[in-house]
Amino acid sequence: MAVTTERAAEGRDATARAVATAARARRERGAGRPRFDDLWTWVCAAVSALVVLAGLIQAAPGIGQGLGRSGGPAAHAGVVGATLLLFAGQIALCVRLGPVLLSPAEITWLLPLPGDRGRLLRPRLVRAVAVACAAALPTGALAAAFALALRGERRYEVVPVALLAHLSLACLAVGLGTVAEARPALAGRVRLLGGGLALAGATVLVCGTSAPAVTEVAAWSGPWGWAGAAVSTAAGRGSPLAWAAASALLAACAVGVLRQAVRAVAGIPTDALLARARTGRDVTRGATLLDLRALTLVLQSTGGHHGRRRRAARIPMPRSRWAVPLWRDAVVLLRHPWRPVLACAALVAGFAQLRVVADWSAEPGHGAVGPLKAAFVGLLLVVPPYLAAVALSEPAYQDTDRPRRALLLPLSPGVLALSHLAVPVAFLWVAGGAGWAAALLSGPSAGPLGAYATALLLAGPALVGTTLVGAYRGAPRYDLLALSLDWFAAVPFVLWRLAPALAAGFVTAPYLWHVAYHPAAGPDGDTLWLAVRSAAVLAWAVHRVGRQAKELCS
Repeated sequence: MAVTTERAAEGRDATARAVATAARARRERGAGRPRFDDLWTWVCAAVSALVVLAGLIQAAPGIGQGLGRSGGPAAHAGVVGATLLLFAGQIALCVRLGPVLLSPAEITWLLPLPGDRGRLLRPRLVRAVAVACAAALPTGALAAAFALALRGERRYEVVPVALLAHLSLACLAVGLGTVAEARPALAGRVRLLGGGLALAGATVLVCGTSAPAVTEVAAWSGPWGWAGAAVSTAAGRGSPLAWAAASALLAACAVGVLRQAVRAVAGIPTDALLARARTGRDVTRGATLLDLRALTLVLQSTGGHHGRRRRAARIPMPRSRWAVPLWRDAVVLLRHPWRPVLACAALVAGFAQLRVVADWSAEPGHGAVGPLKAAFVGLLLVVPPYLAAVALSEPAYQDTDRPRRALLLPLSPGVLALSHLAVPVAFLWVAGGAGWAAALLSGPSAGPLGAYATALLLAGPALVGTTLVGAYRGAPRYDLLALSLDWFAAVPFVLWRLAPALAAGFVTAPYLWHVAYHPAAGPDGDTLWLAVRSAAVLAWAVHRVGRQAKELCS
C-alpha cells in the first residue's frame, strides 16, 4: 500500500513538473508572437480581398454597359434568381454539414458529463454565425457588383444594402441548419425548402425576363426573396422605402430564427453531432486530397432519409444478359432521381447561356472578338452539357467506387465499362430530339435551340465518353505534383484532372461558339466538323476506357 501511495505521489509530482515546464516554455517563447503573426496574415488577406472587391464593384457598371446591359426585367430577374439559388445552396450546406460542430473527442468526453449542454454548444453556434458572416461579406460584395453590372448604373448605395442582405441570409441559413440539427424531424422540411428555392431560382432566371410577374412573386415570397428584391431595387432607380423595408424585414426574420436556434442548440442529439463530425472530417480529407469523387460520396451519404424507409424503384430484370448492364444503369438513375433532374437543369442552363451569348453577339457596338476570348467563351458554353453528362454517368462512377460489385456479371470489364454509354447517350438524344421538335414548332426564330439540339445529338456520345474516361481513370495522380513551391508545379496535375473536360471542349466548343457568334452563317460545315470531332474523340474514349477498366479490375 505504501509503495502504491509513493508511486502515485511521484506521478503527481512528475505531472506538476511537466505542467510547470510547459508553462515556463510558453512564457519564454512569448504567447503574443504567434497570435500577432496570425493576426497580421489575416489582416493582409482581408486588405487584399477588400482591394480586389472594391475594384470589381467600381468596374462593374462599365462592364455592364460594355455588354449592353441597361437594367429592366432581365436585371431584376437575374439578381432575384441568383439570390434564391445562393440561399438554397447555403441551406443545403448547413443542413448537410451542420453549423454546430464538435470534434469526436469533445463529443465522447465532454457531452456525457453532467451539466448544461448549452454551455458547450452555444459557443460553437456563435462560431458558426461568425464564420457565416465572414463568408457573407465577400458574397455580398460580389452580389453588389453583379447587380451593378446588370443594371449598368453607378449607384454605389447598393453596397451596404447587399452586405446587410447577405449577412441576414447567412444568419438565417445557420439558424435553419441549427434547428434542423436539433430536431431531425424538421430536417426533411428544411431540405424541401432548399429544393423549392433552387427550383424557384432557376424558374426566375429562365422565365423572369419574359414574365416579370414570376420574378415579383418570387421576390416577395419570403425572406429569401426580400434580399434579392432589396439589392435589385437599390441598384436600380427604385424607391428607398422599398429596399429599406425589405432589408428591415429580412434582418428581423434572421434575428428571430437565430433566437430559436439559441434555444434549440442545447437539444442537439449526440448522434447528430457524431454524424456531422464524421462528415466534416471526410469533407476536409477530400478537399485536402483534391478528390472530387470523395466529396460527392460524402454529400450523397449526408442526404439520407435518417431511418425513414424509401420506396425503391423496381424495374423487371431482363432475361438477356446483354440487357443487364442497361437495366443496372436505369435502376441506379431511378434510385438517384436528382441525377436526371440535375442533368435537365444543366441542359436548360446551357441553352440559356447560349441564348445570352447569341443575343450579345447580335447587339451592335462591340468590337471583334479575339481568339483567346472566343476560346474562353466556347469552353464556358460546353460546361453545362458536360455537367449533364457527368450527372448521368453515376452508374459508371459506382462501378469504379466498388469494382467487386460487377465481378459476377457475365461480361468482361471492358464491355461492361463501355455499356455505360447507352443510357446517358439515350437521355441526351431524347433531350436533343425534344429540342429539335420545339425548334421546328417555333419557326425560324428558334435558331439557337436547333443548333443546341444538334450539338446534343451529334456530340452526346463523345461527351459521355469523356466522362467515362474520368470515371475509370482511378485515384488522383498525386505523383504528378512536383516537389516545388512554384505555381507551375501543379500544371501536370491540373491537366490530368481537366483532360476529359478539355476533350469535351475540343468537340463542342467550336460549334457552339460559331453558331452563337455567326447565327446567320450556314451551319452545314460546322455540323460536319462537329460530327468528325465527335467520332474521333469517341474512338479515343472507347479505347481509353476499355484499357482503364481492365487495369482497374486486374
